[in-house]
Amino acid sequence: MTPKQEAALETFDRRMKEAVGRTHEEYELLRASAHNSLERMQFIGELVDESGIVELLEKWESQDRKSNAGRKPLFSYRAIVILLWMHKEAGDDRYKRIAQTLYAQMTPATRDYLGIPNLRGDQRDWYGRYWRAMNRILALTRPWQINRKVHATPEMYKAALATYSQEKRDRMDELMNKLIHAPIHRLPTDIRATYAGNVAIDATLIEVVGEPNPNAENFEAKRLNLDPTSGRYRRGGRHDGRGGKKDRAGYEMETVVTIPNSPDAPDSFPVITTGLAFHQPGRIKHGPRIAMNFHAQEFSERGLILADRAYNGSKPHRFQKPTREMGFRHVFDYKTTQAGVQGVIGDVIFIGGRPYVNYMPPNLRTIREDFKARRIDKEAHDARLKSLDAYQLTDKGVPDADGRQRFIYPDLTKVACFDPATGKLLTGRQKPKTQATFLLSPDSPSRMQIIKHLNRFQHKSQKWRAWYGMRSHVESNNQYVKADAETDLGNPEKRRPRGYEFQALSAALAFAVSNMRRIVSYIKSQAMKDLDEKTLRRARRRTDEYGNRLKHHDE
Repeated sequence: MTPKQEAALETFDRRMKEAVGRTHEEYELLRASAHNSLERMQFIGELVDESGIVELLEKWESQDRKSNAGRKPLFSYRAIVILLWMHKEAGDDRYKRIAQTLYAQMTPATRDYLGIPNLRGDQRDWYGRYWRAMNRILALTRPWQINRKVHATPEMYKAALATYSQEKRDRMDELMNKLIHAPIHRLPTDIRATYAGNVAIDATLIEVVGEPNPNAENFEAKRLNLDPTSGRYRRGGRHDGRGGKKDRAGYEMETVVTIPNSPDAPDSFPVITTGLAFHQPGRIKHGPRIAMNFHAQEFSERGLILADRAYNGSKPHRFQKPTREMGFRHVFDYKTTQAGVQGVIGDVIFIGGRPYVNYMPPNLRTIREDFKARRIDKEAHDARLKSLDAYQLTDKGVPDADGRQRFIYPDLTKVACFDPATGKLLTGRQKPKTQATFLLSPDSPSRMQIIKHLNRFQHKSQKWRAWYGMRSHVESNNQYVKADAETDLGNPEKRRPRGYEFQALSAALAFAVSNMRRIVSYIKSQAMKDLDEKTLRRARRRTDEYGNRLKHHDE
């Protein structure tokens, strides 16, 4: 084995021990062990303890408790979350499956670790015990109070909406994000230090069993799903179902994921979920901002946010302004009607999300319109975008805490300038003079509309295409979590309990499990740059009595 390979193996072992407290071989053995093994339970228990979730649940219970009357709970909050997490890790967290574990697959050591007494009873008894225990958590985070045993009438649904608790919904947001952040805290220090602050955001369907309810604006129709607060999802548009035959019942999980540091370095940082928010399909007024807030609490680095048209369509005070105040800049896609001139402030015109001096040739103002109308081909389109660069103002730093940003004017002595009103060439003394910088502030409705569409790169330019293409990381991450080979989040049959609170908790746990796996997978992929699979396996297997790896026979 070469010195380079030895160094790679040492780095691999160090990173694995930082992340999971084990070598990769030991971790794979743990993953392959029985879902209810003590070692596996202890590993999950460490993550639960580090997350701070138990203390949070106990605090909320204390706030809601009216008196100390009643029998002592059989399960601690810690035991409930560990049981749910370890079964989500195994791909099946149905109550029936957990009851089976409690009834027939616990050992004295695992019972002692969870603090669960060895009571008499069959699987049905344990089902009821676990059901009551889970309801303690769900009651703390239940935004709407409604009977889920019958299909809600319009009157029942309206009454439920009147019980809405923002406090309990905020609790679920905090609980979900503490779950996914627990594995992130295990990210090896040297990998964590390389993060440049870039993220992608998207929402994904969390389907529930049954027929979809009437759309959100219909308060007069009977609810068709026993989960009355679930929404109606459609594939296109903003995903808010309108009554189509292919509409599905469910919620949406807003997900923020880290992405590589640049398009040229696709393996420069792992793709992990760092912010979550849960809402009905298409109801994205607040969810994106909430998810970004939780990402920003975990990571101090500020880079780019990659987002599709749905987010660009948000009202700017709900998404664009708050995220710019955090220090982020955006890479948006637009509708065709939004990609041209987006506003003018003094001698600065905004086209395709970028600021330019308003003295470019007339044909550079209508590039996208001309291309869509087929007046120019793609080659001419790209050539004009490149010509537009000479008139572009460049970013001076990042947005400040108020969302304001300065831009530096280009040198107009090096370009041809044209009168914006007449289109005539300006020469000699007619040539305009500009200030050194331009300040864009969110201090008026017209400027807010410009900020709404502001883009880090010219829309459809080569740089924009390279960066926006990395938005696929958030979509592939969502599909990864839903796969039946992973947590099987995409299977609603494994999430039978009804209600916003259970669906949100179960989905968040799936993303937490995924985060741990993706961190380990990334660590291994980095080691594989210098090591092949055979070398990696052989190096794990043979050690001397002191735990040092034995050399290969040919060394």
